[in-house]
Amino acid sequence: MKHVALLLHLYQPPTQDPDVLRRIDAECYAPLAGMLLDTGASVTLNINYSLTLQLSLLRPSTLETLSKAGGWELCTSGAFHPILPLIPAGEAERQIRINTEGNSTHLPGREVRGVFPPEMAWDPSLAGMLSGMGFSWAAADDVPWVHSGREAPWGWIPVEKGLLVFLRSNFWSNRIAFHESEGGATAAMVVEGMRKWTGDSDAYLLIALDGETFGHHRRGGMKRFLRPFVEGLGRIEGARLSTLSEIAALFPAREASVPAGSWSTTPADLERGLPWPLWDDPSNEDHRALGKLRDIVLAWARRCTGTGVAALADRMLYSCPFGWASPGQEGRRGDAGSSDGRPSRDRRQEDDGHGARGGRSRPVHVQERIEMPKKDRSFTAKLAHEVRTLQHEVCPVCGKDRVPVVHYASVTDDQGNWRPQRRRIKLCDCNKKQIYG
Repeated sequence: MKHVALLLHLYQPPTQDPDVLRRIDAECYAPLAGMLLDTGASVTLNINYSLTLQLSLLRPSTLETLSKAGGWELCTSGAFHPILPLIPAGEAERQIRINTEGNSTHLPGREVRGVFPPEMAWDPSLAGMLSGMGFSWAAADDVPWVHSGREAPWGWIPVEKGLLVFLRSNFWSNRIAFHESEGGATAAMVVEGMRKWTGDSDAYLLIALDGETFGHHRRGGMKRFLRPFVEGLGRIEGARLSTLSEIAALFPAREASVPAGSWSTTPADLERGLPWPLWDDPSNEDHRALGKLRDIVLAWARRCTGTGVAALADRMLYSCPFGWASPGQEGRRGDAGSSDGRPSRDRRQEDDGHGARGGRSRPVHVQERIEMPKKDRSFTAKLAHEVRTLQHEVCPVCGKDRVPVVHYASVTDDQGNWRPQRRRIKLCDCNKKQIYG
């Protein structure tokens, strides 16, 4: 039997505009819930509590439909989509508990056995923590594994510190995510690829991608792809759609360590020693600044006893600002509905042969295109541009150059409230002491 697992990741940031969320629900979440209710498909869903909470306030009918649907499996994650390896272990565990407990309130009665690390940002250090929390499995991408010189497993499951780690087929997942195709035909291609790859043996394949792909990012994707894909697998002899927990019960486990990485990490990133480059690149000045700010605010927030401050700190850990600060990702802040900070198509590249699965081991070539250099939109670049545009002149009193600067200060109003003050000034010996003290 060829088992195909379909894991759909559903998330919106805690800062999402309510009107945008309503639109995405109408395009994707509500139709997906309806499809699961109609078909009873054995799909594995990850719904970050950040989204569950917003749906409960704005579109509770979608959660009600999901609750009624049978067949699908719920896994857990970090509540507000943090990159788990990049936050303290105690915070990672807290995020997972908030997610699990919060989702159980709105989607009751579902046993949660697995974990989807946001962005599939995996590190071996997570295995012991997740196993200790009582979870059976987690999901990671197969590119770091294959890059380490090993063939992606299909008849057994890697296990580390008591935790099964399923490896996502980077090839098939990205092919489905970034290519228009008909769902039934794709289901047949997937199964045929598995047969060429694994022969007559029992085998499994994990396809994992953003659930918003169907209906929101790709208009009509629910009707043209997802439903035909699910129904098509059901009609193929010797193949079936299975949840990851079902697969975990059918295949043997072997001790093996899964390398660090994410579902956006490329072999080139791994060669540079960057398993999570979109959120932790030492050469990215904004990443360094954001990391310091996060650590300072988190340390102070955890000293406070108020629950409101703690809740804000939980939300602050979402990954989006780091993603927006990565080259090529900045414009996604203004893209309504895509403002979830996830890697764009430019980062989730087609399989280059290192992560190919399902009988395909050669590179996939895409049409070449010429791109203009991307404008640097970092805070540092914008500030430098602003400084450069100030007119340069010589002070007639001290005879020194009047250097253009942007000056920030904290001031109080008549009620004693603090607010930031920003001024464009020209600095020379005449006013340097007044400005800097």
